[in-house]
Amino acid sequence: MRRVALGGAIALLAAAGAAYADDVRTVPAAGIKLTYRLESTTKTPTKTISTGGVYTYIVAKSDGSTAEGVIKPSAIIIPCEGASDLGCKDAAASPGAHLDGNLLTVPVDSDSGDALSKHSAFKLDHFLMLSRVYPMPSSRDPKDYNLHDFGPDPAFTLTNTLNCDDLAKLDAFLPFGKSQHVALACETVFERSASRDGKLPPSSTHEAVTMEIAYTGSGWVTVPSGSWQVQKYTTKMTPKEEGHQSSEAETLFSTQLGVPVRSHLVGHVPASQTTTENTVELISVSQ
Repeated sequence: MRRVALGGAIALLAAAGAAYADDVRTVPAAGIKLTYRLESTTKTPTKTISTGGVYTYIVAKSDGSTAEGVIKPSAIIIPCEGASDLGCKDAAASPGAHLDGNLLTVPVDSDSGDALSKHSAFKLDHFLMLSRVYPMPSSRDPKDYNLHDFGPDPAFTLTNTLNCDDLAKLDAFLPFGKSQHVALACETVFERSASRDGKLPPSSTHEAVTMEIAYTGSGWVTVPSGSWQVQKYTTKMTPKEEGHQSSEAETLFSTQLGVPVRSHLVGHVPASQTTTENTVELISVSQ
């Protein structure tokens, strides 16, 4: 699933023309498809769990400052503990499945991915993801854990929303490098729908946070999708309520594409002594 797509990216940029290549973007252009790979590791005092996924943002609309579209799941990534893990042994027999260390990537067939994308959505305002609805792939039969046969309906949906009262402050921060720092008062919302098999009830959390964004420079980075010139910034989320989740992230952002090409986030919940680390990389670009 991870593959170098530099040739495809170069072809895309050439086809789009010099104006596209010279443009400074904070959101992607309409029609572009951006595939990412996520690895997430959560550590608690008693265990460590790694999971992830591969998914494609398909941009339907873009006006230069906002963009929106759907998300097509392409694969799930699950932990495998060895030969004794019968669930992984069965999943590993799925066409295209492969191991990276102790993580197994299991492809979602394209038809199921297209159907799942109808349950998804995302919206960007400049470089900020304001809303993201992601459908978690699952077996066609909700009562059967069968990764050979993904269905058109999600196990549940995960929704992340960012509400900020003072997005106009970004005008003083952009273009990248105009100023070194901006702070926004925001609310983050996380929602999980009830699971299709009836085992998980719906849940939601709302958190008042201060979001601090700091510009840290520019450079080049090579990821599976190719080599990109990037603007670098960090994002720090500080909760209003002591003991709730905080996070710090570093993002490498391509103003040529209008998207991050790599991001690394560490979140911490002091109350439960839980730490989550997410790494996301752009693995292919197409149109």
